[in-house]
Amino acid sequence: MELPDRARARAFQAMVAMRDGTRLNTFVFLPQIGGPRWPVILHRTPYGITASDARDKTDCANAWLPSGEEPFRGSILRGWRNIVAHGYAAVYQDTRGRHGSEGEDRVYADDAADGHDTLEWIAAQPWTNQMVGMSGSSAGATTTFAAASTRHPSLRAFFAQAGASGIYDDVVYEGQSIEMERLWLWVARNIPGLSPSHRAAVMRRSGISAEALDAAAASAAARYTRLDAARHADTPFIGSADWMRLPLTGYPDFVTWQPFLDEIITHPTPDAFRGGTIAAARSTSPGFTSPPGTTSSRRAYWRRSMKFRPVPVPRSCGSAPTSTRLSTPVTFGRAILISNGSTTG
Repeated sequence: MELPDRARARAFQAMVAMRDGTRLNTFVFLPQIGGPRWPVILHRTPYGITASDARDKTDCANAWLPSGEEPFRGSILRGWRNIVAHGYAAVYQDTRGRHGSEGEDRVYADDAADGHDTLEWIAAQPWTNQMVGMSGSSAGATTTFAAASTRHPSLRAFFAQAGASGIYDDVVYEGQSIEMERLWLWVARNIPGLSPSHRAAVMRRSGISAEALDAAAASAAARYTRLDAARHADTPFIGSADWMRLPLTGYPDFVTWQPFLDEIITHPTPDAFRGGTIAAARSTSPGFTSPPGTTSSRRAYWRRSMKFRPVPVPRSCGSAPTSTRLSTPVTFGRAILISNGSTTG
């Protein structure tokens, strides 16, 4: 589709097939100037790639842009207009089982494979030069770490902030204690974003009616309100029956919509299940490998690693400079950076 001229971008929507045939809702925005191949900035998010009030979650004309009501929403940061203005193609994707995408949401369990398959799809498109950066905050950082752990050759750099590199080390069992506040509140808050295909899968597996499922969603929303209020009490949590007396597994309302929640909780020690989730992303993502050797050799390693190594990428976009630089990945402590700050939007 063609956006208004002031947007300076061309846009289209695609349902991108993953290895199991599940299709994920994807928006692509291309600069109107330059090309025919551009470097790409990819965002994958469970929070929705359309405006929150959009009825059609697959219409890229309703793609999210910054607003006064949602100035820092999730993974999308400053929006596609800033990305294409810097000479990049912008690709946004609803993660599996969320909003406009097919499949069932399993709380990051599929984001490594789905991230790899999305990068593979991008690499095969005629509008990319196969140089991809990923960017994300919060949940978008987690999906970025998961994709990076697969080491797809077209992923040259990523910027991730305020997100977990492992679902157990950094989210559920940080410090090896269950953080139920984070887990329950996050799951409850995100029930409205589950896609029609996730809903259908839950009804098919559990055998409950659409009416019962809607009632569970309403009950979960009410429980979320009580849980959130309890953490703001003068003495947080302990006066709340919801926090103090309900079971860890089979939590009322929440696991009806998100049955994978119990699967996460019932693996308190490292095992095959935990090894197959993004718990392994920390050890396999670039930038999380500990440098070998003595203290002095480690210092030399970090000094070398912190040097940017730019790779020229031609571009032309209005009054912007005629060239930009997309660097190779640079290790900086626990993060991967690229030299051009425009990866954040």
